[in-house]
Amino acid sequence: MDNIDSSKGLNDFLPIQDWFNEMHAKNTSQKVRAVLKSKGESGISLANNVPYGYKKDENDRTKWIVDEQSAEVVKEIYNLFIQGHGTFEIARILRERKILTPSEYNASVSTNSITNTQEYQYKWCGTTVAGILDRQEYIGDTVNFKYTVRSYKDKTKVTLPKEDRKIFKNTHEPIIDEYTWNIAQELRNNRKKPTRSGKKSIFSGLLFCNDCGKKMYFQSPVIDLNAKDHYRCSSYKKNIDLCTSHWITDEVLQVLVLENIQKVVSYMKNYEDLFIKEQLQKSSQDELKQIAKNKKELERAKNRVIEIDTLFQHIYEDNISGKLTDERFRNLSFNYDKEQKELKLKIEQLSNEINNTEKKTTDLTQFISNVKKYTEITKLTPEILNELIEKILVHQTEKINGKKIQEIDIYYRGVGIISFPVSLEDMTMVIEKMINKRISA
Repeated sequence: MDNIDSSKGLNDFLPIQDWFNEMHAKNTSQKVRAVLKSKGESGISLANNVPYGYKKDENDRTKWIVDEQSAEVVKEIYNLFIQGHGTFEIARILRERKILTPSEYNASVSTNSITNTQEYQYKWCGTTVAGILDRQEYIGDTVNFKYTVRSYKDKTKVTLPKEDRKIFKNTHEPIIDEYTWNIAQELRNNRKKPTRSGKKSIFSGLLFCNDCGKKMYFQSPVIDLNAKDHYRCSSYKKNIDLCTSHWITDEVLQVLVLENIQKVVSYMKNYEDLFIKEQLQKSSQDELKQIAKNKKELERAKNRVIEIDTLFQHIYEDNISGKLTDERFRNLSFNYDKEQKELKLKIEQLSNEINNTEKKTTDLTQFISNVKKYTEITKLTPEILNELIEKILVHQTEKINGKKIQEIDIYYRGVGIISFPVSLEDMTMVIEKMINKRISA
């Protein structure tokens, strides 16, 4: 019989027990991660709670169905945002209307009788509204792998970059159409705070400098009250050597854009079939060739990613068996990993290009539908601008044949650009006509 050292106490064996416990926790964590990864890659949502506006299907708890009551609030939030209201302003409107917040609404429909008797406070905040505006799930997509934890020891939530997420299209009924959602995302990315005067521009997020591509800043003078509200290039404002001012008044811009939209509405009303034909013929042949080329490249990239996985498995086995040195294995695995990352980025870019090109027909249909909503437009509103216009480029003023000319390019959503040169003298005449019309009215 082996001799047992009686001098060793129980505490001497505790580190071994701790090691076993830690290994067990680590192995369990790896198994859970593997299950979640498999589930997430199959297109089943990894979210513990369904987004506000949806509820779980009683017949299949992995599926979401629209909850009509809360979905109406989601739609209203998007409508208010596109109309020009900010997230904090929308939160205030919802509070004033005494609409339940997502957590309060969930409590109100809960079967728990205690939560149903609480006093609601309608504590909407801008962050909650922003979260609803940012959720891609509202267009019917499932987005997995948004978050992870640092380790099985540290459960701190970490947001994953967008390129690491998996998106599954059309997995459930949408609440918001993709056209509207894209408008909201553009507004979110380009939104600017009000000026010191408290004024906000109706062109917020739509106006850009033609030469440097930067935003045009809206300025409303607070000292010189005779000065007009105007826009100028943000690059020029920061450093006059970077660009030129591209200066244009808000009044002139509104007149020009309103006139152009009125022409588009009139043209659509009288020549809709011709308009559609022109748009579809504009670049259809080139785009079809580019789509075919991109699809071939996409297929090659996807096949190479699969091939690299197989190659990596082979070199791993060769390294374990001794056929491949550790140094050689490290070099090959590094190169394969680098190539695979580049391919995945290329796959994402090609997929986006293909999707963007193929959805142009859908965007054109949506644009026509939006134009038809407005039988007569007499005044610009943020809603009209955001629904119809993608962006406006302002050129620097030029002198041609003794006349100052300023060109403005208007890009309509799903349609593209309409360019027109306008002389400053013509601008003045248009404004004078409008002022005289107001006075006579």
